[in-house]
Amino acid sequence: MYSVFLVEDEIVIRDGLKATFPWEQYGFAYVGDAADGEMALPLIRQTKPDVLITDIRMPFMDGIDLSKIIKKELPNTRIIIISGFDDFSYAQEAISIGVDNYLLKPITKDKLAEVMKDAKDKLDKENEKDNYLEQFKAESQEYEQFARVRFFNQLVGGTMSVSDVYERSEELGLSLDATFYDLVLLAFNPITGNSSAPVYSKFTARLSEQLMQYLKCCPEYIVFHWNVDTYAIIVKGDESTIETNTRTLIENIERRCMVFEDELNWYLACGGKISRFSEFPKACQQANKRLSCRYMNPSGHIFTDEDLKAIAENTGENNSATIDQRLVSLFLENAEESEIENFLNNIVNSQTKNGLKSMLFCKYFAMTMYMCVCDFLKKINFEPDTVLSANIRNQIENVDCNTVLPMVSEMFATAISKRKNEVGKQSRSQLSAAMKYVDDHYSDSNLSLNQVAKEVDISPSYLSAMFSRENKTTFVEYMTAKRMEAAKALLRNTNDKTQDIADKVGYKDSHYFSYIFKKTYGLSPKEFRAKGQGT
Repeated sequence: MYSVFLVEDEIVIRDGLKATFPWEQYGFAYVGDAADGEMALPLIRQTKPDVLITDIRMPFMDGIDLSKIIKKELPNTRIIIISGFDDFSYAQEAISIGVDNYLLKPITKDKLAEVMKDAKDKLDKENEKDNYLEQFKAESQEYEQFARVRFFNQLVGGTMSVSDVYERSEELGLSLDATFYDLVLLAFNPITGNSSAPVYSKFTARLSEQLMQYLKCCPEYIVFHWNVDTYAIIVKGDESTIETNTRTLIENIERRCMVFEDELNWYLACGGKISRFSEFPKACQQANKRLSCRYMNPSGHIFTDEDLKAIAENTGENNSATIDQRLVSLFLENAEESEIENFLNNIVNSQTKNGLKSMLFCKYFAMTMYMCVCDFLKKINFEPDTVLSANIRNQIENVDCNTVLPMVSEMFATAISKRKNEVGKQSRSQLSAAMKYVDDHYSDSNLSLNQVAKEVDISPSYLSAMFSRENKTTFVEYMTAKRMEAAKALLRNTNDKTQDIADKVGYKDSHYFSYIFKKTYGLSPKEFRAKGQGT
């Protein structure tokens, strides 16, 4: 129900309209009245009515001045003016500033009913359009996230000029207007203990939703779903608030993640305070370096330079030059090639100390890494002898302090590449299954990314990323395209009503179906059918 406010200096007219007109019957709640514009203005600001009915000629503040203020402050409020025949030129001025309609005195019930019905129709159409835009915006969010990830990669890659950063951020609706920034990387459920694609997890979905709801309410944070299991959050502030804003963010993330600590692993690291866009690549590298500690300390959560220092100094009780093969296996199962250098620096510093200065230990280290890689390759169904270099054993026998780390790095890169290729094959198979599921179920109005992801047993974020990477389109765009193609066929080959066609292609609301159809093809379903498009 909409609201209406009346401003009329003649008490007989005001009380008569208030008491005798059936406002609710026409879809309105009578929320207040006043004798002139001056008295009405604070009440209107408080009630924010959908419709304002005001006389033109009133003492203190007339209807024209009141209408100008309301149009400026409450542009969505529909305004109806009341005037006499001798006020017609005055009424024309009111209409020129955006007043919707006018009532000539004496006001009859039929005439008021006609004007109120017209106002309600206009409000209905506006709300309908707004609802469609909101729904379309929500469905388009997946594409917007893809564009945001691309922007973030360019930002931390240092490939954009300052003017490009401002231009692209404005296009994406991102407010990069602070004097200081920090960068927080958050990874959860990154260590799965297997090499398959991330499976569907209701805990991951729930945590993601909670974090997004919190971050969207805080203008000082900008969040990017950077990759499958990592979020990047830009913290904004000035010199006096940036550290507090970062600390508050970490505390809120920790509080939410700890609820799921029995189901999910989570890790966090900051890049440090910066004041220029050109410093984002360095901040991202620093955050990544700190986050790499998770492979050395899987039970930890928030990593800082103190953790890097502890790893370098090996402050634990075990001070021997041994290799923890479980950590190597964990790394190979989950890491990217770009993380190899940090991991080797960590594991060499913490486990081997100065051992690599010894030729004997170099061979021991290389052989241990080789065995870890072989075990991992077998785990993902590869024969090590067919994957690794043919003379790898000869290289191990002749390794020295200068060649040992490059050789191990190459073995790691080969193993990770094979793992990613296998995951890619599995992912493409799952993507095909997801696309087939959409093809078979697009008529289901409840079909969603989460539902399809659950059906093929992978995480929604991973499925979304696969759609964007492999198909160069988003999940919603693919689903919508299927629905629109089916709608075109039904419009061409049947006499079904628009409502029936909407139902058959997965839309409960025929008006929203028509809105999407016209947005896709530039014609309404009725116009498409009338012009015989596509025949």
